Amino acid sequence: PAYEERKPVGLVEKKVPIELARQSTDRLNLAKWLPPVLQSTKLDLIYSSNHHGRSIEMFYRRCSIAKHTITVMEVLELDVIIGMYATQTWHNNPEGYGDGECFLFRLRPEPKCFKYKSVKSHILSLDESEDMSSHINDSGQLMISSDSFISLGIGEDGASGLRLNDDLTRGSTSKCIGFGNQELIGQGVQVFEVGLVEVYRFLREVDNKPVDGDIDHWKGLFN
Repeated sequence: PAYEERKPVGLVEKKVPIELARQSTDRLNLAKWLPPVLQSTKLDLIYSSNHHGRSIEMFYRRCSIAKHTITVMEVLELDVIIGMYATQTWHNNPEGYGDGECFLFRLRPEPKCFKYKSVKSHILSLDESEDMSSHINDSGQLMISSDSFISLGIGEDGASGLRLNDDLTRGSTSKCIGFGNQELIGQGVQVFEVGLVEVYRFLREVDNKPVDGDIDHWKGLFN
């Protein structure tokens, strides 16, 4: 359907409410950007830094129940809301994972989505002898995470499209390969202080069951 005919992604009302994507205009934009299979779903809050603790370990633990997620964060002092859509379960994996369906976005102000487009880019490995372009081009390393950070997008200078530190209080953004996200925050801002962080999974509208089904076996991956 045309964008103007779409309806906002729904939300699940729970004891801990969704705050950052509560506005219907924000959820309408998410519906425009998400893959068609997820456009008629409900957002279910699975992690809130205000309620579950501000640590990367808790982030991984809470995210272990879902494969497809949206992470949204508040940029302090700038009234900016940005985020990232992930296609695989967040876990400690510095080798890289995810695929070309991942994307970065800004919800407020001036909503914009930065989707991945395959590009030819030559990057040398640390020993400066192995051409890594084929690894970048297969878009299989867009998500990189460890016990000290989570990130989406790979920059030619080693930076990330969007990165959060281990206690989710500080973030950074940089232009990265394939996303064209040099204005994710705007105003030339690349390093910022993070306020509220929320993560949502997707529930089917028809029966309120998780789109990803039962994937509790992922829980072991945050260790």
